[in-house]
Amino acid sequence: MGFEKFDESGAGRGRPAGTEPMISLRKSASIGVNRPALEEYFGDSEGAVMYYDEDENRVGIEPVADKDADEAAYTVSVTDSGGTIAPKAFLERYDLVPEVTTQFDPSWADDDEQSLIVLPLDSPSGTYGSADDGDDADGNDADDSDDTDADGDDGDGSDADADEE
Repeated sequence: MGFEKFDESGAGRGRPAGTEPMISLRKSASIGVNRPALEEYFGDSEGAVMYYDEDENRVGIEPVADKDADEAAYTVSVTDSGGTIAPKAFLERYDLVPEVTTQFDPSWADDDEQSLIVLPLDSPSGTYGSADDGDDADGNDADDSDDTDADGDDGDGSDADADEE
């Protein structure tokens, strides 16, 4: 018998792409956005402005069409499998860099002035990795793209790493 082609890999380095929107706070001080979340929440937005609600312990992300129009905006780096935001200064300022990559189910929260994507930090949907890993699970120091949980997807599915803007 000859070679049999494996064609069920989906997107993202040989694992099926997640179908539910998921956003991950990575221990590398970046934010991973899977393809469904990118499509549902970001559309064609090039940037994201970060917010933190200390009282409710939640992160707010405001997608912006033009990252250069707001000096507080970070670049949304997009790949075929998802996207990455690298707000290292924001995550460090509010002590939000997790010890392990942590996934969240995003939702819209309409404020009087803007519409934000909300990550409820007290209600993670999953985690990956361990705090004592010398580097991320895929052996790269700054890319959690191969971090997977029990269902085989870390929720962000992205394989891009962006520099802080």
